[in-house]
Amino acid sequence: MAYLNFRYLAADRVLGIDYDIKNRYGTGTYLLHAAIHGGGIEPPTSQLADYCAGIGGAWYSFEALNDLTAGSLALPAVAFDEPFCVVNAGNSSRTVVWHGVENQRENEQVTYVSGGDAVLTSLIVQELNAVGFETDRAPVGFAGDAPQNITNRNRQRAGVQLDLSLSLRKSFYADGDLSAAAIDLPENRLPAFYTYGDAIRRACALVPLESDTDDVPPVITQPRTPDDQAVSIAMRTPFAIDHSGGVSATTDEREQLLDRVHALVGTLPGERVMRSTYGVPTSAALFAVNAEIANDQLQRAVMDAVAEFEPSAVVSAIVADVHESLGAVNVNVQVSRADVPGAERDNTRTVGVLVGGTVISTPE
Repeated sequence: MAYLNFRYLAADRVLGIDYDIKNRYGTGTYLLHAAIHGGGIEPPTSQLADYCAGIGGAWYSFEALNDLTAGSLALPAVAFDEPFCVVNAGNSSRTVVWHGVENQRENEQVTYVSGGDAVLTSLIVQELNAVGFETDRAPVGFAGDAPQNITNRNRQRAGVQLDLSLSLRKSFYADGDLSAAAIDLPENRLPAFYTYGDAIRRACALVPLESDTDDVPPVITQPRTPDDQAVSIAMRTPFAIDHSGGVSATTDEREQLLDRVHALVGTLPGERVMRSTYGVPTSAALFAVNAEIANDQLQRAVMDAVAEFEPSAVVSAIVADVHESLGAVNVNVQVSRADVPGAERDNTRTVGVLVGGTVISTPE
């Protein structure tokens, strides 16, 4: 059984039993190593991506936990929309996505290299060839050149997809054993694993990371007051009409911060065309096994998003209330201003979000 996208997969499979998601965000401008067909789907892509990311480096892995059903969990790269991966890839400046393929020729040990990042592609080919690994251009059937491929959904809309042949992957482990038990043990790795991984790491170290050019949302400022203090006024979120019939706005910086956090949590990544990484993948919590896992996922996602887009905010509490029967999740975020020591921390906003990301309730 093949799934059209992650929503269908998550509705039918159980996180922690059928599959697992491992995600480590980067900071600033960073390079992401991702394995979207990890675990038992295309071993050992998770382990290679993790090794090449290094300690603390940005890394993502979607892993099948049951070898018997692993093949059915291989979402196509052009349809891979698991929320944490979309956000991590979207925030990355450069991306390397790891895949495994069957041998196209008998006993071949080759890496097929594709994707839109011509600079990093060239460096990877150069470094792999220099240590004796064969590379080739990926056949059309599985090349990672499509714009909608998760490989190319980073800041520069161009990444690198590596497809390693089965024989090559087997050469990395003792007795060619790619079972889950074998690949999880570093002592089973042969020198070829490290020679290959180190070549990729050298290539990635040579490539420049693009600067973040996203603009900060504008704040409307009024003319200076007599005491030379600037007064800022911002439109309220959610949009409302005030008692005078005009657009509701506020000069209260505390309220402005709450409004901005409200907008951030109530937006799914990809909804803002000119700022595709803005938002929090709140609907992912609807696919969690239980409320504890949902809370953990949302806490990490909200904290990362606030740190990225609202550094002036301090998050003191995040509580998720998942309504599976309604297909909705309420996210209660408690924040205060980072630039005001001892500021009250009872400022809260609750954002209700449907699976598709539509805000359905916003009580204060």
